[in-house]
Amino acid sequence: MGETPVLVVGAGPTGLMLAGELARHGIPARIVEKSERPALTSRAIGVHARTLEVLDQIGIADDLIARGVKVHAVSAFAHGKKIVGLSLDELDSPFPFVLAVPQTETEAVLRGHVEKHGGRIEWSTELVSLEQGESGVVALLKRPDGSSESFLTSWIVGCDGAHSAVRHALGLSFEGGPYDETFLLADVHLESDLARDEFNGFLAEEGPLILFPLPGGLTRLIAALGPAPPGPPPPEPVIEDVRAALARAGVPRAEVRDPVWISRFRIHHRLVHEYRKGRVFLAGDAAHIHSPAGGQGMNTGIQDAENLAWKLALVIRGAASEALLDSYGIERHAIALGVVRGTDVATRAATLRNPVAQALRNHLAHFLAGLEVVRQRIARTVSGVALSYANSPIVGEHRSLLHATVTREKGSEPSLGDWLDFGSGPGPGSRALDAHVSVPASDEPRRLFRVLRGTRHSLLLFVGARSTESGHLEEIARSIERTHGDLVSPHLVVHAGSPPTPFGGSTIVDRTSELHHRYGAGSECLYLVRPDGYIGYRSQPALERGLRAHLDAVFLPRERRSP
Repeated sequence: MGETPVLVVGAGPTGLMLAGELARHGIPARIVEKSERPALTSRAIGVHARTLEVLDQIGIADDLIARGVKVHAVSAFAHGKKIVGLSLDELDSPFPFVLAVPQTETEAVLRGHVEKHGGRIEWSTELVSLEQGESGVVALLKRPDGSSESFLTSWIVGCDGAHSAVRHALGLSFEGGPYDETFLLADVHLESDLARDEFNGFLAEEGPLILFPLPGGLTRLIAALGPAPPGPPPPEPVIEDVRAALARAGVPRAEVRDPVWISRFRIHHRLVHEYRKGRVFLAGDAAHIHSPAGGQGMNTGIQDAENLAWKLALVIRGAASEALLDSYGIERHAIALGVVRGTDVATRAATLRNPVAQALRNHLAHFLAGLEVVRQRIARTVSGVALSYANSPIVGEHRSLLHATVTREKGSEPSLGDWLDFGSGPGPGSRALDAHVSVPASDEPRRLFRVLRGTRHSLLLFVGARSTESGHLEEIARSIERTHGDLVSPHLVVHAGSPPTPFGGSTIVDRTSELHHRYGAGSECLYLVRPDGYIGYRSQPALERGLRAHLDAVFLPRERRSP
């Protein structure tokens, strides 16, 4: 149990991400998968900007991007006219697009990440049951040869999909249900006048049809077929059904050939209320499933894994108490609930059958899509860059115009303007913002996200927009390094031309003041960025006492941490 403290059940994107991230944090995991081999069908095909940022933090985004198609816009048509046009080019991300790439490729890249860190997948190995005790969890596994193995581990994470054996073993309800609508899915070669870097939807009286570009000249087609008919299941669809769906939707000059995959499916919306039960967790489709509207399912699962990995690693390493793990369910359940509700509304609107309701929907969609604020909100929400853990119990901040304490700490007081600017910066629980910076060892511009790569928390200590004085901040940095150097990496953020500092740690040069501007750092302040790229704590002015109170709430005191 000491050598393999985590059993990951399921080797899809969520399980692979979790196992790879645990290994990157120094925690070995055993990965079992009941299938004989990797799936060959494309399945989920959209990787959003926030997920690409997560993959970039671990160094594998470029590999995946090379395997896919960058989608820069979303368009919707009704009665031959475009009623919605949504550009993704203005997304506040290094990746202002959706990557259209088969899930087979996403899994291949993630498997490479796991193998790079010494992990391997045990195929044809199924979880039969589990039993929790005070010292760990006993998992009964069925091996490829039919024999059984009783395996004792500290933690189990069920990443085993909608029919999760882990969820069933825990006796957790999967509340929700199926939609009446059935859908046609096909990966085909399509010749048309449509742009290859866009998602295109067609809202017809018979139901919606959506087209997604794929690598290799392929196109993914999803079309509504109406409620499932009573009686025995209809025969599997063929290419003539694809052509008929294109014709009903009014797609101009659409010719299809050489189908790679044609299927019929129904969709569900379901969600568990507990992501953790004792020493067992759920992640990905084992915890939530929903309509593919927006293509957020796989993305949500990968981000589940990223959220859990660093917390579980800290607990296993003895740097944090088990109470930290409760924040996983609190943070991720809220996100999944928003996705389930949002996709449910979008699906029901898209599949309206009443002609009057359809006309009202089309008119409203056209009107709202004409509003810049609405277009931006949709793009930010679906892409994941607007995701926030603002209500999490492990995030916080200190903002003060009049910092009056019995024992006065060093630190400059913000003006009213500085205080307001700081309020516009990323708040506690928000995603950290990227910017172009440099480091003293090189004049080449670098992205902040890449400077902060690693497994520790990052402490950004800003000197302030109009200051070059860093002595107080250097004291904080050295103090934190002495007590939390294995958990937190301090970075002093200075301006170009600032005098050299004796600070021996990392210095980030904000040459154009872009970083200070984006973080509302008019006067000195600090931001603590979690390993998953979200703001754990911030303070203006930069006060060590408040920072330490936050660190004590996340980490165990030094004397209680495992060596």
